[in-house]
Amino acid sequence: MRMNYGHLGKIVALSCALWTCVASAQTASYPDKAVKVLMPWSDGFPANATRLYGNLLSEQLKQPFVVDVRPGAGGELAARQVIQTAPDGYTLLSTGSSITIRSVLDKANADADRDLKPIAQLVTTPYVIVAKTGKYGSFKGFLDAARAHPGTINFASAGVGTGMHYLGELLNVNAAIQIVHVPYSTGSRQLQAVLAGDVQIAIISLVTALPQIKAGALEPLAVSSHRRSRVAPNVPTLREVGVKDIPDIGAWIALFGPKNLEPAVGKVLSERIAAIAADPSVAQTVASWGADIPDTSSSYLEEVIRAEKATWSRLMKDKNLVESK
Repeated sequence: MRMNYGHLGKIVALSCALWTCVASAQTASYPDKAVKVLMPWSDGFPANATRLYGNLLSEQLKQPFVVDVRPGAGGELAARQVIQTAPDGYTLLSTGSSITIRSVLDKANADADRDLKPIAQLVTTPYVIVAKTGKYGSFKGFLDAARAHPGTINFASAGVGTGMHYLGELLNVNAAIQIVHVPYSTGSRQLQAVLAGDVQIAIISLVTALPQIKAGALEPLAVSSHRRSRVAPNVPTLREVGVKDIPDIGAWIALFGPKNLEPAVGKVLSERIAAIAADPSVAQTVASWGADIPDTSSSYLEEVIRAEKATWSRLMKDKNLVESK
């Protein structure tokens, strides 16, 4: 049998064109069925933020965005399940800033830019350094006490290897002090510890601390972000109080897809999330939690991830906190 390669080439080209048209049509109609959003939290601020955006995406795109709680390994289980799914946008991941720390602690862990496609930050809240009201009066008062009595001031975090823990270590490096880490399992236990005098300060998310700050029980000394929070505009940033080399860090919740997510699908999601974030009622809801709405572009999220990974890598090397694998 003689093969007409010219005719075969035309058939192959036509087949490819047809498949491209089918894929394009499927993407253009996205979503045409329910979208599943995996997250590691069952309740609290991160879960509320994910459900808020999920409900509003459902309204805008006329398909259910079903939030599915997949706890385990600090968010690693949910991330791994999304990494292994088809890049069609029907399985997404909502996860937090701890993903950047986990990937530096162990290169076998899910990496936010190596293994996933960043879509958008949804909400952000800075870490805030708090003390019992009247203890120091200001960040300068705390800094003076820490320098006068090195090794005697304890700071509470929500656990070893959290952003709060490493912010305390960054303070030790960049402010030339020696404060001692005391890990707690939850934010509420951090608050109890500082209010009871078991520790002198807590490094905690503004969302968690805000009710006690408003009640006058805690005094906020500084926030970790480069700009003051719109929720607590009277609290200075660490840069403003003289700690110049602290990067812009805090707790954030963001949406990701599988690494090779269809670009058109990512565009649909990014545009809809930007529209949601621009709604004043959404901003008001988020502010009531003690959080802010950030730049929701995928490029901004990618920049944040790169910057945080670089920060944690340098800190772990400088302080020998962990043997990075």
